[in-house]
Amino acid sequence: MAVRSAPSFVVVLLLAAAASAQSPAGPRVVPYPIDLPPGFEAAIAKGTRTRDGRPGPKHWTNHAKYTLAAELDPQAARLVGKATMVYENRSPDALDRLVVHCYQDLMKAGAQRTRTVTATNGFELVEARLEGKKIRATVMDTRLMVRLPQPLPPGASTTLEIDYAFDVPKAGTAPRMGHEADKVYYLGYWYPQFAVYDDVEGWVADPHRGNGEFYMGYADYELRITAPVGYLVRATGELQNPEATLTAAARQRLAQAATSREIVRVVTKEDHDKGEVTATSADGKLTWRFLASNVRDAAVSVARSYLWDATHAVVKDKDGPGKDGTCMIHAVYEPNSGDWVRAAEYARHTIEFMSANAYPYPWPHMTACEGIIGGGMEYPMMTICGGRQPAGVIAHELCHMWFPMLVGNNEKRFAWQDEGFTTFWTTLCRDDFTQRSNGPRREVMAYGNQVAVGEDVVCMRHADAYGQDNFGFAAYGKPAAVLHQLRGLLGDETFFAAFRRYTADWAYKHPYPHDFFHAFADASKQDLSPYFRTWFFEAWPLDHAIAEVARKDGRTTVRLLDKGRAVHPCVVEAKFADGTTQRQTVPATTWWQGTSATVEFAGAAVEVRLDPDVTCLDCARGNDVWKAAPEKPADVDAKAGQDKKTGPDKQD
Repeated sequence: MAVRSAPSFVVVLLLAAAASAQSPAGPRVVPYPIDLPPGFEAAIAKGTRTRDGRPGPKHWTNHAKYTLAAELDPQAARLVGKATMVYENRSPDALDRLVVHCYQDLMKAGAQRTRTVTATNGFELVEARLEGKKIRATVMDTRLMVRLPQPLPPGASTTLEIDYAFDVPKAGTAPRMGHEADKVYYLGYWYPQFAVYDDVEGWVADPHRGNGEFYMGYADYELRITAPVGYLVRATGELQNPEATLTAAARQRLAQAATSREIVRVVTKEDHDKGEVTATSADGKLTWRFLASNVRDAAVSVARSYLWDATHAVVKDKDGPGKDGTCMIHAVYEPNSGDWVRAAEYARHTIEFMSANAYPYPWPHMTACEGIIGGGMEYPMMTICGGRQPAGVIAHELCHMWFPMLVGNNEKRFAWQDEGFTTFWTTLCRDDFTQRSNGPRREVMAYGNQVAVGEDVVCMRHADAYGQDNFGFAAYGKPAAVLHQLRGLLGDETFFAAFRRYTADWAYKHPYPHDFFHAFADASKQDLSPYFRTWFFEAWPLDHAIAEVARKDGRTTVRLLDKGRAVHPCVVEAKFADGTTQRQTVPATTWWQGTSATVEFAGAAVEVRLDPDVTCLDCARGNDVWKAAPEKPADVDAKAGQDKKTGPDKQD
């Protein structure tokens, strides 16, 4: 499924050095260069990063292996678990400590938070053992620091075991997870997890405050989830013991879904009525075993009221160029949940669209779960989505399988690098599904409307440093609109080739924003630092305006003003009485040198419009359109050949 082309235009970007040298006239502000942090410069020197946006020849990423055994008591809303965690040091550094996130301590009374919660006891650390020996350990500010008796050398590994428990919060009292009575449980940040040790900063372990999400390393997981008979369990990874946990009918239906494009009802209302949702056992409990490879997290859904639908997606090039593969698609939801009966269809389309246009989906299944929270939350192979009309939310959460599940950026410090990317791709995905093409235009207009009322904000800020409303704009809406504008600037071929390259290069790694900036600059063969500086580091408005239009001697002259601080090419379209149009582009080079420009057209225009394709982030479109005043029939001959000069008409 190809991404539809958006109109593009020829532009000229002035190099930052040249812009600085010209001392632009008028109130023009030249963006500062994007300085690389010392750690990033050091990574380039060590060969782990590059200036062209690719991982360096000596790039490395540490790894972990988790064996997580947990039992959920739905009546008591309590989980008791044991985590066996193996940390593999693939870095060239000897590590003197391990840093472990205990995210559930966000819920503890007195914890610093950016979200409103109903306090619980948080993460209850029972005992910790390093290489089998009990150690003294205390969770401080959602983090556990484990000092090693001897530094862990490169290439070595060590094993940490943690016994723990916590009370599962009620739905709506905690972000991203919870339970609805004893019916539906969704478990996120439910186990201790190693922090990321990367090549730029070493240990990166910001406390979990709530607004900022997660920065996670890649690992292999073995899950053993024990729950009462009759509770359907879905999780990150492939189910290893279906014969011990599923009914014969469910197994047969899953086999059918693996080969059929039809949506198969795996667990139905009739199965619930007959009490045949899961297998049975003598002690009334079942332990579900899942395996997942090279993922950055694991989530679990446990429910006694879910219906279960399944199908499969065709994953383009999954097994290599020209070698398509498949992955299973699952949707679980409560009865009478509105449009959730189409959830598997929506999920399948998203996986197929993103596989064809961004990167082949690499994992064995994708599961969409209904309930628990408003909006949605993503985890590898698993999402939780609320609402009775889930199409858009499912698309968004599944696009997150690429950003940040595959391309593992730091969501806490640079939320736009996954939320903005995902919002951009969701728009394209939904347009493809609905066979429309107005999504990018809508997001560009929404950006302009918000900036017009003084609510712009910079993107390069830690997620926990925003107010909730500003965070949504800075992480989702603004960066998505900036990408739509960049697409128009570069053209589809260059833009999407750069995005595919960035995704492939940084799959299963940890890109910083500078890697993204460098990748697009290298792929486009342009210095894009003024563009990225303007739109991600600043809150500068773009406001092109029609100052006046003059028609004389069969020509139309348009004088333009650049009233904002942001510099961007301006497309001017003139429309004539016979319905034909002409376009001219005022390049960025012109705006760097001043704030006024003039373009001419052959013929007497009846309408002049700026940015006719709505790809630019102009925040004041009321001054973007001029229309000739209608003439009375008796006046036409008398006025023939006379000059006409007027300013722009206001447009709603």
